[in-house]
Order: sequence, then structure tokens, then C-alpha cells
Amino acid sequence: MEIDVESKLGELLKFIQKKKGRMHDRAPKVWVEPVLPRCQHCGRENSVEPLIADTKRKDINWLFLLLAQMLGCCTIKQLKYFCKHTNSHRTGAKDRLVYSTYMGLCKQLLPELFGSCS
Repeated sequence: MEIDVESKLGELLKFIQKKKGRMHDRAPKVWVEPVLPRCQHCGRENSVEPLIADTKRKDINWLFLLLAQMLGCCTIKQLKYFCKHTNSHRTGAKDRLVYSTYMGLCKQLLPELFGSCS
């Protein structure tokens, strides 16, 4: 699967700018339960899910999951691992962990825009 980094990051930033005031440190449903891409081989909609279940947490491609907006496919344990290693609060419901992970990754990519985000 290929991702155009610039366009996907631009889409994500527009989404965050539009919705951030209403999120209240909770990820929107579209982040927690992402609509998955269509399979190019069989044509089935919402079926291409990242294979991260057996992946060591330190080997997860967080940037890919961010840009594909598939962080919601991660388990709570995987999200807590990310939050732990970025010094983010790591307790709470999955929507809070997904939100923290999105914001933590955005802060790493664009610290000048997300410097004050938690």
C-alpha cells in the first residue's frame, strides 16, 4: 500500500483544525473505528486492515498508521506502549489513548503546530 505523505498529512491537519475544539481529548469515532480501504485484489470494501497483532510494539510503523488514519486498529496495549514512550498520559478509554497517540505523532512531525498539545 502506498501513501502520499504530503496529501495525507494535509488532510489530517485540516481535520484536526476543524474538529479539535470539539474533541475534548477524545478521538472521534472515525479515528477509533476507521473505515478501512478497499481490497485491490477482491474489491471488498472496508477490508484492508494492518497486520499488527503479532508485531513487536517497538516495530509498529506508527507513521504509516497515522497517515492511513488506522491507529484505531491498534489494541489498548499497543496504544499504551506508544503513550508510555512519549511521556503521554496512558490511562483511560481507548478513544483517549487514540487521541493521545494521534496528537503525540503530530507533535513529533510538526512541533511548531502541536507544541502545546497533550
